[in-house]
Amino acid sequence: MPRLLVTAVTTGLTAGLLTTVIPVAIWPGEAKLTAPLFCSPPTTEPMVVSDTFHDSEGTSTNYTLYCVDNRGTLTNEGFALPMLALFTAHALILTALILLTTLIRRTRSSRHSDTLTEDYRT
Repeated sequence: MPRLLVTAVTTGLTAGLLTTVIPVAIWPGEAKLTAPLFCSPPTTEPMVVSDTFHDSEGTSTNYTLYCVDNRGTLTNEGFALPMLALFTAHALILTALILLTTLIRRTRSSRHSDTLTEDYRT
């Protein structure tokens, strides 16, 4: 069981990292899902803003999570902590799914081998 846990956690962390990095290019607005963790009243409406910069080294884009209220007041929550929260959520979900899938397969496999053993006895 410890080996299974280490494998599941390692795979979950790796997959969590990949599933966090890839959505930044596809859907940076996923950071809005972390608003309940970072946006406090009265600034509770999340908004993700992308800033693109051009310099001698090329083009770079930064994403920032802002929390806004109905009067336009905003707080800058950055993007590192929301991304860390998303990475943690992705890693936990994927680790749980990997553990669950592996345990279900092992249970089915042991049932199947028990059935085969009984068939050979009779």
